[in-house]
Amino acid sequence: MRTNGFALFRGEGAPKLAQEAAGRVSRHCKELLVSTGEGFRDLEGSRISGREVALAFSLEGGGFPLVHGFVEDPTAPEGEFSLLGRGESGFYGARDALGTRGLWVVESGQGAGSIASDYRLLRAGAALLPPGTVYAGGKGRKVAAIQGRVGTAPSFDEAAKELASLIEESVRRRVAGMGRVAVSFSGGLDSSILAMVASRHADVVLCSAYASGSRDEGQSARAAGLLGLRLETALLDEETLAKRSGEAQLPPGEATVMDRALWCIYSTTSELARSSKAPTILLGQLADELFGGYMKYAVKAREEGAAAAERMMAGDVRACADRGFLRDEAACSASCEVRFPYADEGIASFAARLPLEYKIREGERKAVLRAAALELGLPEELASAPKKAAQFSSGASKLLKAR
Repeated sequence: MRTNGFALFRGEGAPKLAQEAAGRVSRHCKELLVSTGEGFRDLEGSRISGREVALAFSLEGGGFPLVHGFVEDPTAPEGEFSLLGRGESGFYGARDALGTRGLWVVESGQGAGSIASDYRLLRAGAALLPPGTVYAGGKGRKVAAIQGRVGTAPSFDEAAKELASLIEESVRRRVAGMGRVAVSFSGGLDSSILAMVASRHADVVLCSAYASGSRDEGQSARAAGLLGLRLETALLDEETLAKRSGEAQLPPGEATVMDRALWCIYSTTSELARSSKAPTILLGQLADELFGGYMKYAVKAREEGAAAAERMMAGDVRACADRGFLRDEAACSASCEVRFPYADEGIASFAARLPLEYKIREGERKAVLRAAALELGLPEELASAPKKAAQFSSGASKLLKAR
């Protein structure tokens, strides 16, 4: 049921397309399995025939649906996932409401109707389906979306308490049953909240990667001490960053310095997680887009008004599904599974209900998230930690630009 990746090939050439795709990714996979509708078998040595051929990578649990990501109940999926299922009318694919995992489709030509969780499995030109889409019978249908503001917002204090409860539940569900879980850790607000809450439900190891002399070098150690949690670290230098960024398997499109810096950080922290025997790593992505963490939102609000800032934030949430989540998931997946607790439908829908003045309040960005952090018991020093993007606070961006 759980898999590191999947693909479904359709049409006369489906067996050939499946074999070609397997050849492109086999060195990245521990196990390649094939199915033509029922059970799975080893791809190696199998004779494949038929007009529908499914591939699964490192499958756990048996048959359909194949879930790439985190789902509690595959019959009513909610969480972080792309999914390949088989119902009475045939195969279908689905992508979660926030788009934390990819789902690509070939819309025309050879293999039309083929779908995959990794664009490299399909021929060039495959289209990324929007978040919240179910694809079946050659058509995509939007079935899930984050709702905008409806009704009256709670008071600021009530909002902080409700948000604290939503974060606690989101983290709990993502670490339930795990002996150990890692957090990609900078010592900032977002990762400190995840670390503290996760430590109530699992054994937590903090994983930090940074350049010598960077802000994160001191802040991560200070924050880990305040939280009383184990910290594993890796030092990034120009040679390491050049090697890692050269190996990056980024989504289609021009890779920016930010893309390469974040790839280097998260591929490193996920390796630290694996060496610490943590099969899952938590990342704090989407907290800034949902709760007004970036300075550009405050500038937009000041220059063009709250509505313009809210539109910018909503656009950035949608944009994460086109690149950010896919980049960061790919960076971690070679070492361990990644989960994004802030990319939770309950948290995102709640954030969309709140007015901008709860998020950017008297010059303080992420105000309601900071208040929720205090409700959760985070030390005030960490709850008030200033925002600095990971590529800058780690020093990775500076070193990459220097080359």
